[in-house]
Amino acid sequence: MRLNEIYEELKDRVQFYCVYIQEAHPTDGRQAGQNLVDNVLYEQPKSIEEREALAQVCVLRLNTRMPMLLDNMSNEVDRLYAALPDRLYLLDEKGVVVFRTVVGSPGFDVDAWYAAIKRHVGVPVI
Repeated sequence: MRLNEIYEELKDRVQFYCVYIQEAHPTDGRQAGQNLVDNVLYEQPKSIEEREALAQVCVLRLNTRMPMLLDNMSNEVDRLYAALPDRLYLLDEKGVVVFRTVVGSPGFDVDAWYAAIKRHVGVPVI
């Protein structure tokens, strides 16, 4: 199941946010080969305005419907949540992490995240 479908299904029961953090594979850093193939070629933003512009590109390219937030230029969210390059979390009503996927690309386990959300809000997991 895709993120937009999960968002649409459960947005009345859960607050969803995508946090745009620093570039994992910028052209002026450690570039990934797949980024060359996919034409995802961006320098590491040097200002919050540049980060915001890239976040907007991300929203458009991925057709993301959930609200997008920006990490600050100190990369506070990335550091606190070990989010690089992408990771999925579930926080309870008090802001306590009740579920998180593993660090790194394998951490983008949408099915495990979806099941955790459903358990948390009392929806049967099939």
